[in-house]
Amino acid sequence: MRHLRPLRRCLYLTAAFFFAAQPAAWAWSGHALCTWDAVGAMPQVAGRSVPAEALTTFLAKEAAALPQVLEEEEQWARTNVPFYAPRPDSLAFKAADGAEPAALKQAFVHAIRVNEDVPFALYVQRQPGATVAAGREMTWPTLSILKDTGDIDQKRMERVEEGEALSVADVIATATDEPDFGLDIGLFQDNGQKQGALYNFGPQPFGNPLLDYGSQAPFHMGFYHEAGILYKAAPFLQHTYPEARVHLYMTLSRFAFAQRHPYWGWRFAGWAAHYVQDMAQPYHARVLPGVGTVSMLWTSVLDKVGVHGPRIAALNRVTNRHTALENYQKNRMTAALAQGDKDDPLLAALRDTRGDAAVQRLQPTTLRDVSSVQSVAAADALDAQVERSFPARYVSDAATILDGKDADLYALSRQAPAAEQAKLAGLVADRMRQVGRDTRAVIRAVAPDGTAAAQR
Repeated sequence: MRHLRPLRRCLYLTAAFFFAAQPAAWAWSGHALCTWDAVGAMPQVAGRSVPAEALTTFLAKEAAALPQVLEEEEQWARTNVPFYAPRPDSLAFKAADGAEPAALKQAFVHAIRVNEDVPFALYVQRQPGATVAAGREMTWPTLSILKDTGDIDQKRMERVEEGEALSVADVIATATDEPDFGLDIGLFQDNGQKQGALYNFGPQPFGNPLLDYGSQAPFHMGFYHEAGILYKAAPFLQHTYPEARVHLYMTLSRFAFAQRHPYWGWRFAGWAAHYVQDMAQPYHARVLPGVGTVSMLWTSVLDKVGVHGPRIAALNRVTNRHTALENYQKNRMTAALAQGDKDDPLLAALRDTRGDAAVQRLQPTTLRDVSSVQSVAAADALDAQVERSFPARYVSDAATILDGKDADLYALSRQAPAAEQAKLAGLVADRMRQVGRDTRAVIRAVAPDGTAAAQR
């Protein structure tokens, strides 16, 4: 076996390079776009409203009960999440009577190990085509710690007041975007942020620790079904946290409902749904869609001996196609929602409940054993279709030229032959069908029995 060690080291180094150059770690451009149609008709959601509640209000009222809930959740994660980095016991949630709001917030974010500078504002995201009330527009720094607004349309973000009645569908949809606003940014010890030294996540296992958004990658990607040799060569690929995040936020959602905080019940549910939706994106479930393990190994060998072209080409190709797919999805769904086109295949797929019986209530094993399996199976076909559907300059091996904002690839996709347009729409609709099914499975898993308890 000694002769295999150099090859494994080559693969390790190349895999590390691939992930140092990964594109944006969000899976779908605008999770809210995926959520309104997925949950809008559910009996737990349709026509219902809840009063907005500040995070610090929730924490002040439940400071006595939260320590046990969060300690039990920590023990669950240590037992059930492979390669989980335990939370330091010193960060267990504690709140003295009469603690100041800022101290409550810090104790909570330290206990769940998210970025302590996230604003947790009270706001709601309106659907494309809707208008925000005058004087209630939100600025990006009041929503996120990230510098780049990415694909988020700030014009649809509306400030709300505590106690104001909000549509349950809007609360959930708004919340599904929030994990991409910075919750999982700067948590590793080499990210250069203050909480990284506290949280015990260690060095960032993959992704670029210097990118504004790159440090969230291990929380939003789950590579559960790669070849064994890849894990042996690059064991860091197994150090991922979507399962822990989903379980944590579902636990907090159930707790909030049980304690009669319906707003936070739905907001936490939306946070959980975000990571579930991530796992429907093949570029979050496969290391390199369209590139097999043997090809990766050969690319590694070539790179080691000074032939760098194949490695650079593979990086560019995957980055370009990942970005092109998200651009297409965002622009197509935004246009359909703004125009009220409910027959668009992506929106229709989100509402398709025929597969719901397979995943009625999300379970701790669903992400690994069901959702990611389906995404992995779809990865190569979707990657190949992306190549056929868009102009070559956007999906080729050339240096990345699309940043997700400077072109409408939905419009450009309509230059392809009609048959290719239909194939792409069908493959992306299949991903949306999984998003809709699994998002509803989260809602059914956390919502109280009946409906009265789901609202104040």
